[in-house]
Amino acid sequence: YSIALLLPFELNKINLKTAVKKDISRADLAIDFYQGMKLALDSLSESGHNFNLHVFDTQNQETRVVNLAMANSVKSNDLIVGPVFPEEVKSFADFADLKGVQQVSPLAASMPAGYKNQQLIMVNNTLEQHGKKIAGFIIRNYKADLVNIVLLNTQKVEDARFSTYLKRFINELGANKFRITERPNAIGIEKYMHPVKNNLVLITSSDRLFVVPTIDKLYKLKSDKYKIELFGHPGWTKADFLNQVKLQSLNTRVTTSYYINYKLENVINFISRYRREFASEPSEYSFKGFDVGFYFGGMLARYGKNYTRHLTEAVYPGLHNNFRFRRDSEGGFKNTELMLLGYRNFELIMQ
Repeated sequence: YSIALLLPFELNKINLKTAVKKDISRADLAIDFYQGMKLALDSLSESGHNFNLHVFDTQNQETRVVNLAMANSVKSNDLIVGPVFPEEVKSFADFADLKGVQQVSPLAASMPAGYKNQQLIMVNNTLEQHGKKIAGFIIRNYKADLVNIVLLNTQKVEDARFSTYLKRFINELGANKFRITERPNAIGIEKYMHPVKNNLVLITSSDRLFVVPTIDKLYKLKSDKYKIELFGHPGWTKADFLNQVKLQSLNTRVTTSYYINYKLENVINFISRYRREFASEPSEYSFKGFDVGFYFGGMLARYGKNYTRHLTEAVYPGLHNNFRFRRDSEGGFKNTELMLLGYRNFELIMQ
């Protein structure tokens, strides 16, 4: 089976004679994803399966992506992985005639319907799915008459979108039994806190200038004997400015589609093999490349070119996230698996 891998190496911008580390580092994402995927296909090859991996540099340029979309050297493969950026995925879809060949979008966090590509498989989770995950957790674990929900929404475009999803799913899944108070910031938030009920505070922003003082204010209010539990933005899992002591005190939870449990044997084995093979440490994109390669390579090896008939049958337990694909109502497939993490012993763990 042949697989086309489209990544932004941007080799056209690198002069090997004069390049410095900063010049080469722009290719880190592509290199790490490629190495992770190569390791996955090598692992499958050890079991007797054969793959031809054809790697293309999208150069992070629209014209290059359009040319690749129309190239027979890309369309003639059994599977296409990439491009990785949302704009590139859209440009590719606008000009590609894949004739039944599936295309995997490994990193873009959008619904497949937005690209008008019936062959598209979205691996990453959307903001809408994150909102539904939090809403589902609240509905399952709290009684409406025992909690007070305060939603902090800065009204910036992305924050407002997340807020819309949270309100929609809390109301839909909770049969409109939960009362939600929405505020633009934490100024005077104590007026909206209930003195007896459990106050569930939902923050839709990942902006440091907004998040840090808001958490400080909530931490002080909890010290004043308010019952507070905090739900944060998915971007918090990568933020280095958050105070873990305060987050744990607030019983903070966040959703994510990327989480590595370094205690698991398969994760330990992957890291060890990656170090031996490439003499470097695996990054987030190395883990994602491996999972995409191992899952889709394994599906090709097991079912052949008709593997999409079996996409929705089982869950793949990945290193960084599970894969459970469902067909989108408007075409394509989306991954419905993502995780809810909470702070315990000053680190994020699965809930």
